[in-house]
Amino acid sequence: LVRGGETIMKKDFRVQYPLWQMAFIILFGFLAISLTGASSEMIHNDIEFSYSLEFPALESILLFITLAMTFILIIIFIMKITNHNRRHPQQKLSFWQIKPIEYLEEDEGMTYITRRAAQKVYTFFVWALPFVAMIYLLFNLSRLWIVIGILFLAFMQYFIFYIEVRKYLSKDED
Repeated sequence: LVRGGETIMKKDFRVQYPLWQMAFIILFGFLAISLTGASSEMIHNDIEFSYSLEFPALESILLFITLAMTFILIIIFIMKITNHNRRHPQQKLSFWQIKPIEYLEEDEGMTYITRRAAQKVYTFFVWALPFVAMIYLLFNLSRLWIVIGILFLAFMQYFIFYIEVRKYLSKDED
């Protein structure tokens, strides 16, 4: 597939975007795990108001590493979008756009690839959502497991989309 005389490569940031989303989902999962281990105490009366939050050693280390990695990845992510916008002024990406960044709809071929990938994600959700809902109804799971289940579904959405797009782009580059 050709875009303005150049071949669309796997290095296109919009193709890499699902990988970034998967990384942020994993980091959010670690954040949820570390926050779940915390204990809190709130004192509120006429004399004082205080709130304390304590983390066990393992959770505090996990929280620190997760926050540091998230901060670093956000900076790199912003640099990648800025770099993409500088190299492709006709295809600028925005943090606040409603349409997902990974939609590659420059021509009929890319529209087809995006549509096929989105169909596979939709099929996944048609089966996964009722299955996960049934698990949550049958078992008394903590909020952490509910969050992990939702993160798993989100991770799989981007994974399926990425694999499908890569499959078509790999065929095209051969």
